[in-house]
Amino acid sequence: MTDQPGGLTCARARTLIESYIDGDLATTDPGLAAQMKTHMAGCEDCRRQYEQAVSLPFRLKALRTPAPPQSLVGNVMRAVQPARTAPRRAWTLLIPEAVLVAFIFWYLSGFDGLASVVGGTLSDLQRLLNWGVGAAAPPSIPVADVFLLAALIALAITAAYHLSILSRLDQGARTTMPPVLREQRRA
Repeated sequence: MTDQPGGLTCARARTLIESYIDGDLATTDPGLAAQMKTHMAGCEDCRRQYEQAVSLPFRLKALRTPAPPQSLVGNVMRAVQPARTAPRRAWTLLIPEAVLVAFIFWYLSGFDGLASVVGGTLSDLQRLLNWGVGAAAPPSIPVADVFLLAALIALAITAAYHLSILSRLDQGARTTMPPVLREQRRA
């Protein structure tokens, strides 16, 4: 440890070496920077530490950045990819609805069946109105009409349920999709 009269101690000089090398010491305290220069001119140990510290950034700059492995991009993309779920096919949701529609068409059996349903409905409404005013007995409801009504109600409920599933799948796709893809999807 070399002490110079009126100068810095080696311990103090070693704590200031980094700020001296960076140039911060010269801007904040030029007098202390001049003392540091004088101290290093007379102290072999501090000068050696200074030279090692100065050469380190140059050695680091001389190093080349290694090329990343080719599998890096693939590994990162697999790591950030959302977990796959079992794919739902929208057409499988239409199977119950298709069965109900086929039943309704089978019941109606073409235009003749449609005309009989409309005619039967109108006559039932007329009997219902006559019963309401007290002019007739309550109308009888054919069993086939009850099945048709149940099929239509089941069709409406199934369609509403499937629409709710599809809307949740669409919302899930929007939240897991990266913002760039969401923007492209809207366009």
